[in-house]
Amino acid sequence: MVVLKLFSRAFAAVVALALAYLAAALLLGAWPINRDFQPTPGGVEVFVCSNGVHTDFVLPVRTEEVDWSAIFAPRYYPADVTRFDHVGIGWGNLDFYRSTPRWSDFRIGTALHSALGFGAAALHVQYRPVPGPAERCGRVAVSAVQYRALANYIAATTAGPDPVAPGYGATDLFYPARGRFSLFKSCNVWVGQGLQAARLPAGLWTPFAFQVLSHF
Repeated sequence: MVVLKLFSRAFAAVVALALAYLAAALLLGAWPINRDFQPTPGGVEVFVCSNGVHTDFVLPVRTEEVDWSAIFAPRYYPADVTRFDHVGIGWGNLDFYRSTPRWSDFRIGTALHSALGFGAAALHVQYRPVPGPAERCGRVAVSAVQYRALANYIAATTAGPDPVAPGYGATDLFYPARGRFSLFKSCNVWVGQGLQAARLPAGLWTPFAFQVLSHF
């Protein structure tokens, strides 16, 4: 009887924490940051793309502000990626990234391990074409100053110039990254904080992908 009561209380506490997390996420994700933002005509196009769960920045490979090929060297990639004009950059837990190439590979144990802050972080970097109309992306034209701030934010996350693991195909790789993935610092929070750093439209705290795109 005592064990049953303890189990019931523990279960109730877990449910209460989960509901509190969800409520905070929905409230803070909807709280707009940089509401005075105005697109820059002819500025650098910044894309944020989502697969429904995870968001990435998709950026031009080369601009006057930054050359991503100098940071993520094409020579490391199995394919000739110099033909691509854009690069997708996302952040997350390396173990989860590598064990979940498709959502059909999702495992609750790996997800919990990542959510609790265990394991190294990584940047997933893929050379690619400009996003097409079928992709779920937000797009905004930004000033040189704003783009430089975003580039500095991403570059500050990198923890080394050499890949730490192969990617899912011939055009992507994983690089060591600073930070620690957790329930409170998800891949989408990382993207949202980058948008904030560049004074672009964002939510105050965006653990879910839809919250990031809702501000574009």
